[in-house]
Amino acid sequence: MAGLLELYLNPFLVFVLVLARIGALVMSAPLWGTRSVPFQVRILLAVSLSMLIAPSQAHHYVLPPENLITWMTALGAEVLLGLTLGLGVMIVFGGLQLAGQILGQMNGMALADIFDPSFENSVPVLSQLYDLLALAVFLCIGGHRQVMMALLDTFQFVPPGGATFDSGAFDTLSQIMAQSFVLGIRAAAPVMAALLLSVLVMGLISRTLPQLNVLAVGFSFNTLVMLGMLCLTLGSAAWVFQEHSDAALEALRALTAPNPP
Repeated sequence: MAGLLELYLNPFLVFVLVLARIGALVMSAPLWGTRSVPFQVRILLAVSLSMLIAPSQAHHYVLPPENLITWMTALGAEVLLGLTLGLGVMIVFGGLQLAGQILGQMNGMALADIFDPSFENSVPVLSQLYDLLALAVFLCIGGHRQVMMALLDTFQFVPPGGATFDSGAFDTLSQIMAQSFVLGIRAAAPVMAALLLSVLVMGLISRTLPQLNVLAVGFSFNTLVMLGMLCLTLGSAAWVFQEHSDAALEALRALTAPNPP
């Protein structure tokens, strides 16, 4: 019995560590980690991927845990590594949602909020539109495959049980968050400029025609301007998102790559 325990202990430990890393990614990454995907489906996906990857890592020897604290520390490092990959991509998605919130506040459409299962809160309709646009672009550019490639690269350079979490990950996430704000401003800038011009035009009209009800006309006019510019610039927002998402994925993959000599 002791011989069987020693024979199967290392593969079991490897599988648990692989499952912790993959499960953290599946629970936090876009497309898989959204609340609209049933929890059972995400668990099944994480276990299935772990069963596929664990045999390729079985040759790595994992030291048996001396105590519960040591084992939980190793599991926590694996979870943090998976969360870094998933949250890094999710932060980029938040940039386009920021653009939708800015436009919704400027146009008054933020009053029509809807529930977003991805973040478990109410967001403006435009934020949901930009979020769906980001998801479509992410799938078209093969972002889900790139995330999986980044995950496989982590096992190539960081074997199970060897994960560490240093300040470089925080710096990378901070840079991605800063770029996410830039993404939101760039995506919303054309529509913001058009809305500002429409407000100036309605202000001039109100000065020349005081009897005109500017509040009633201005809201409809701003909505038409916003929808027109949104149709014209939605493609540019998708292009900007693709540019920033590629840069974020490269930065995340560089976290686990060995430093060049």
